[in-house]
Amino acid sequence: MTETLDKKTFNSIRKIYMIALGLIAFLVLLSQIFIQGALSRNDYDATIINIAGRQRMLSQKISKTILLWNSPLEITRDNNKELEEDTNQWKQAHFLLKNNLKSLDHSPGKRQLQEKFEKVDIQINRLVDLSQKIQDKIGSDEVETKKNIKEFLLAEPEFLKNMNDYVNIYETYAEDKVGQIKTLELTTFALVLFILIAEIFLLFKPAARKMQNTLKQLINSNEKAVTMANRANLAVKQKNETLEELQLLQKAINQTLLFARIDKKGGIISAGKRMNDMIAKQPNQNHVIYENLGLSESNLRELQGLIDSKKGNILNHEYAVSIKNSDIKWLDISVFPIIKNEGVTEYLMVCLDISKRRKAQENIEALREEKLKNETALQKSKASLIVEAQEEERKRIAKDIHDSIGQMLTALKFNIESLNLNNTESLPDKINILKEQTRNIILGVRMATFNLTPPELLDYGIVTAINKMVTQLNKFSKAEIIFSNDASKELRFDTLVETNLYRVTQESINNAIKYSKAPYIIVSMKTSEEMLSITVTDNGKGFDKNKIAKKPKGGSEGGMGLFFMKERMEYINGRIFINSQPGNGTRVVINMPLINI
Repeated sequence: MTETLDKKTFNSIRKIYMIALGLIAFLVLLSQIFIQGALSRNDYDATIINIAGRQRMLSQKISKTILLWNSPLEITRDNNKELEEDTNQWKQAHFLLKNNLKSLDHSPGKRQLQEKFEKVDIQINRLVDLSQKIQDKIGSDEVETKKNIKEFLLAEPEFLKNMNDYVNIYETYAEDKVGQIKTLELTTFALVLFILIAEIFLLFKPAARKMQNTLKQLINSNEKAVTMANRANLAVKQKNETLEELQLLQKAINQTLLFARIDKKGGIISAGKRMNDMIAKQPNQNHVIYENLGLSESNLRELQGLIDSKKGNILNHEYAVSIKNSDIKWLDISVFPIIKNEGVTEYLMVCLDISKRRKAQENIEALREEKLKNETALQKSKASLIVEAQEEERKRIAKDIHDSIGQMLTALKFNIESLNLNNTESLPDKINILKEQTRNIILGVRMATFNLTPPELLDYGIVTAINKMVTQLNKFSKAEIIFSNDASKELRFDTLVETNLYRVTQESINNAIKYSKAPYIIVSMKTSEEMLSITVTDNGKGFDKNKIAKKPKGGSEGGMGLFFMKERMEYINGRIFINSQPGNGTRVVINMPLINI
């Protein structure tokens, strides 16, 4: 069987790629075998260098032990045992160095190591022999022991020097071997890279060009076939899509809309499924559409008149309906004129069920009316309370003037009338009494005017006014009022805001003085980046907030003042928080956003 063009092309390319990749894999594997073999032979070099370094350490340790023996200190068995163990480790390490030297590859570095090791071997054998003699003679022949110790100490520096040279030579030898491995690795890498580049230019590029030409031929043939097939299927596809869209549209209209095609008198020419279903449920089925929509007699005449008056224009209107065997209460009726032939006009009537929307509108209107009634009642209640509060304030001012200033003026009048200019002895005393009464009257008038409108509030602002108020109240109150201020004295608000803040703070302090019976009242002012906070705290008897009505009736004690404090803060877009418990005092926090400045 003859192979197709695509199979023949791809089989040829597959062979080329297998050969190229196989050659690269073989070279990589071969290089790893040589490199790993060289690395495995170098694994023991670090251990040998460590052993050589340990040789120097052991020689120094043995020298230290021998020096201790040579001192006047008493020699113990542990010292002798330690020297024996160190000497044995020394000999074992030397044995390992000697065996490792035999296993090394022949190279110039190995000859240098052998020459240096021969010197080290002679020296270490001598030192081991001296160490053994010292162990044998210690305690029995002091003269011989000292002689051996002296020889050991004299021979050790030369051994250390040769040992250091041996380690340095071995390090150079190991570095040379590592360099050889690097050279081998770089050579292998260069060879693989060279072969890869050669394969790209000699194999991959020709294969890619061949595959590209083959693909072009296949693509051209495929494009011609696809173009012919597309031309054949395009008309069928467009026809099917149009039919599907029309079917979906017709289905959606039939399921959702009440529509019918009617003549000028309302006679039904054709109707949708939903409209037919609704008409079929009516007890008296008529051919006229208007009589099947549940319209009242007046609405029916109105609709007919609107259609006649429009004279070909689009009509849209909402009607209340009463359709039997249906929950439809409102219909949005639209009538579109359709000119069929000259002098012949038909209409398309489309009805939408808007019962839920109209019911929602009615509910909204009812809620709006209820809200308006509540707001009106609340405004009336607030107005009544404001009038009542104003009347109470007038009574309080009149009572203060009558009880304090009025009585003092009456007393002043009587004292003036009782003056006897002929009685010079009592005249100075009576004049002093008149002066004192005059000062009290002036003080009372100032206090009354201060409570009404403090001049500091208008001139210097809320911080200075509250400070002045606390100072004045401290003169007349039994409680000690402490003022703490962290706000700037230059802080100013609108006049209306400052007045309400001042009155709410004044009412809070007055409530604490009148009702809490607290020995201490703390008034503090603080500002943050966004808020001014005024806090009035007392340690008095407190109260239960739940027992105070939100809307006070009449002149209920405590309720009227708290109510108007909240009303004032709402009026200036501030907030007030009142926390109190019986026996635990009261804390009032007044917050005013600085954004209102």
